[in-house]
This record gives sequence, structure tokens and C-alpha cells, in this order.
Amino acid sequence: MQYRQIIVLLLSLIAVVGAALMVIIWAGNDDNTATTPNPTTPPTITAAATTSTMATNVINPAPTTSTTTTTTTTTVPLDCTPEAATGATTVPGSTNPTLGRNSKITTAGLGKVFFGMSIAQAEKAAGTPMIPCAPVSSCYIIAPASAPDGISFVVKDGTIERVDIIAGPITTRSGVGIGTADDRIIELFGSKIERSVNDDSSVDLIFVPVDADDARFRVIFTIRDGVVDSFRSGRTPLVFDKAPCAA
Repeated sequence: MQYRQIIVLLLSLIAVVGAALMVIIWAGNDDNTATTPNPTTPPTITAAATTSTMATNVINPAPTTSTTTTTTTTTVPLDCTPEAATGATTVPGSTNPTLGRNSKITTAGLGKVFFGMSIAQAEKAAGTPMIPCAPVSSCYIIAPASAPDGISFVVKDGTIERVDIIAGPITTRSGVGIGTADDRIIELFGSKIERSVNDDSSVDLIFVPVDADDARFRVIFTIRDGVVDSFRSGRTPLVFDKAPCAA
């Protein structure tokens, strides 16, 4: 009987030790499972952080710079014909256009449009809009929307400084206009005329005023084939430029 008790006791010890070993092995497996993340599944905290960042970007996107370009540049066909204008040919608050075939060129301007006027003042005086013939800048050319053919003004630093006549009925007070013979100009103005030969063989007959108030102004008649081909009046030195406002 004692021998059997010893065997039962040994078997019981073996069973207890085996059970203990199983418990230890299971505990180890549970710890490994808990601490080793699934390589294909990102940790929950990382996913939450990513979602939060995306939501922030959607609700409060990064600021962007919006550039608004304001320009006063107006481009119209270079022929400056009234048909190129999009508005009326008269200025609100003005009477009928004042620039007509009887308007005269002087050292002060053309008709009621005088050198030194702003565009707004010139439009009111002329009773018609002034159409830019080129992009508006510190120096550019304009033409009246309603007036005889061949008239253009040069605007320098915001004021009218010169008028050019290349066609039409406009003349000086002495009646000099397109087609007038050069001899007639010499006959009318005598010693007040200075002569200058241009590179293209045309000749400029330059009227030089004797009045001190007009000392900064000139009227220049360009002669081709013995007659006036074009003429201009304005303030010096701009009036001498063959191509005013050229770059």
C-alpha cells in the first residue's frame, strides 16, 4: 500500500508540474500577442492622428495668395476712329461737339482744347470723348470721337501737350493747312519761320512766336513736294519729336 501511495504522489506531482508549464506557456503567448502589432494594420492612435490632420486641412486649408490686377491700360485700334469707341460721341453735361472744320490751330491748342488741360477738361471743352490710340501710359496719343478727320493729341504726364493734323480741313488762323504751299507760309510769317531738313528729305518750317508768353510753344509745318503734308503745334521739346511717345 505504501508503494502505491508513492506512485500516486509522483503522478500527482507530474500532473501539477505539467499544468504549471502549460499556464506559463499560455501566458507567454498572450503577452506576445498583446505587444506585437499586426504589421498590416496601423496602430489606432496613428490612424486617428492622420484623420485629424486631414480634417483640419479640409476645414482650414492653407492660405493662398489671391492676386487681383487692376490696370488702367485701355487698348483700342490704332486708327482711333470713332467707331472704335464703345460709348456715345458726346460727353454728359456738355453741349454739342465743339471741334469742327472751322476750329483753328494756334500756339495754345486747337479750338477750345488748350495745352495743359487734363483729359477730362479736354473732353468737356471739345464736347466729345477722347479715344486712346495706344495703351495708356505716361505718354500716349488720343483722338476726339466726334471731330473732322486727321486730328490727334499727345498726352504727356496726364495733360495735353501737342496736337497733330495729318488730314482734313483744319487750318491755322492764317489759313495754313494741308496742301498750303511753302511759299505762302514764308510770305505770311517771314522771319518768324525757321527751316529744318529731315532725314527723309522733307522740310520742317517752324513758326517761332515772338510773344514771351508763347516762348515755349511752336507750330511746325512739314513740307513735302512744296506743300504742307502735315503740321503740329505744342509745347517744347515734345513738339519737335518726329514720333512722340515712341519707346
